[in-house]
Amino acid sequence: MARRILRFDAPDRFIAGAIGEPGKRVFHLQATEGGRISAVIVEKSQVAILARRIAEMLKDLGEGGEIGLPTAGSPLPPTAPTLTEPLNAEFRVGTIALAWDPAVNRLILEFRDDMNEEDASDAPPPMNDAPDGPDVLRVSLSPTAALTFAERALQLAAAGRPPCPNCGAPLEVTGHRCARKAAYLN
Repeated sequence: MARRILRFDAPDRFIAGAIGEPGKRVFHLQATEGGRISAVIVEKSQVAILARRIAEMLKDLGEGGEIGLPTAGSPLPPTAPTLTEPLNAEFRVGTIALAWDPAVNRLILEFRDDMNEEDASDAPPPMNDAPDGPDVLRVSLSPTAALTFAERALQLAAAGRPPCPNCGAPLEVTGHRCARKAAYLN
C-alpha cells in the first residue's frame, strides 16, 4: 500500500484531546484545514513531551533572535476546544519529529506511523516525501499557534488523575497501593 502523507500547511485548528475517563483516556491529535480533518492516536506522555519540547524550541528560537515570541496576552479560555466527531484515527503515532522552517517562519511537526517498523537504527528518518515509508501526519504551525497548542496540551496532560503525594503514581478511584507506604490510599 502506498504511503500516505497527510499535510496541513495552514491548519484552521490543531489540538490535543482525550476521550474517556481519567485513567482510561485515549489521547488524540487532530488537525483541521478547510473541510479536511485528520486525527492520530498518541500516548499521554507523548502529548506532554511534545508540548514541553515545542515550548523549549520556541524559547531557544526567540532567544536566538530568529523569531519574535508573542507577548503575554490574554489567558487561555477555561475550556479547551474539543475533538471534532466522528473521530476516526488514521494511525497510532510511533515517532514525532519537530523542525523549524526559517523560509516560512513555521514549526513543522511530523507524526509517523512507524510502530511496526523494524529498523535497526534508533535515529528517526528525516522528514521527506519519499513514496516508501510510514504514513505521516505533517502539520505546519506559526509560533503563536504552536505556543497555544503547547499550553493547552500541557493542561490536558495535567488534567488526569491526581498523583499520590508519596510516590507520584496516579491515584485510582478504587484506591492505590503506594510503593512508599504499606497501605491503600484513597
